Amino acid sequence: MLSSSIAASVVQALAVRELRLTANRRAVLAALEHGQRPLTTEEVAVASSVPVSTVYRNLAELVEAGIVARVAGASGGDRHELAEAFSEHHHHHLVCIECGIVTDFTPSAQLERLIEKEVGALPDRVGFEVTHHVFDVRGRCRDCTRT
Repeated sequence: MLSSSIAASVVQALAVRELRLTANRRAVLAALEHGQRPLTTEEVAVASSVPVSTVYRNLAELVEAGIVARVAGASGGDRHELAEAFSEHHHHHLVCIECGIVTDFTPSAQLERLIEKEVGALPDRVGFEVTHHVFDVRGRCRDCTRT
C-alpha cells in the first residue's frame, strides 16, 4: 500500500500534468516504495500485480513527471525507484556488471561532504549548473564474486 504522505505528494505532481493517481499507478508506486532496491519493470509488475504493458506505460509517465527515477543497470537493464524528492532518502547505487542487480547504499557523511564539495565547485570551475548528482559504483555483487 502506498503511504499517504507519498500519495499526497504524487497527486500534486500528477495534477500539474493533468494526470490522476489511478489504482494502477498507486500499485506501481507502492511496489517501488516498498522495494528494497531499484526494480526492473518485470519486478514491478510482479510486486504490483499490474500487467507488464501497463507498468511500462505508467513508469514512462511517472519518470517524465519526475516522480520515479530511472536507474541505469549493467548492459542497459534499466531499473526504477521513487525519485528522492518523494522517497526523502538520499542514496547512491552499487551496480553489478555481471548480473545487473542495482543495490542502494547510503554513503558515509564524510564521503557525501566530499561529493558535495566537488559537485558544488563545478559552476565556478567549468560553468556547469548542477541540479543534483548521481553516484553509481560498478563492480561485482557478493553473489557474483562467489561464482
